[in-house]
Amino acid sequence: MLRFPVIVLTLALAACAAPVVQLYEGPTRAQSEHVLVRVDQRGRTFASERVDIETVDGKRTLSIPDEILSSSRGAQAVYMLPGKHTLRLRYRGPGTTAIANLWLVGEAGASYIVKGAQTGEGVKIWIEDEKTGKPAGGVRGSPDEPK
Repeated sequence: MLRFPVIVLTLALAACAAPVVQLYEGPTRAQSEHVLVRVDQRGRTFASERVDIETVDGKRTLSIPDEILSSSRGAQAVYMLPGKHTLRLRYRGPGTTAIANLWLVGEAGASYIVKGAQTGEGVKIWIEDEKTGKPAGGVRGSPDEPK
């Protein structure tokens, strides 16, 4: 009988795990050969704020069954190849949800953090270079977006 509670606890912990997805074909590459984008509120499923990476370049980061199991609308971290990418990000916070469509030119070996916060004017979602803390990328369709 002790087995049943252990199985239920294991499944519950797995459901809370922050999904991490590799978005390129083949084996996982060395850190110096890919780009990592992760969310600042990683794994905070039941916390007051959360950001999910819903799509990258128009492709869903999680399947519907994965979304159900993880209680997420998208991945919490993605590995992708260097270059320009578009990301659809969903912020969920106290009493609000917001979507941001951002672009990022990821450099090989670099890692980036997606952040989201409520401000006096609404919700702000942005990407920072993890090493420098400086903003990276921008809003899709903005004049500074590379072609």
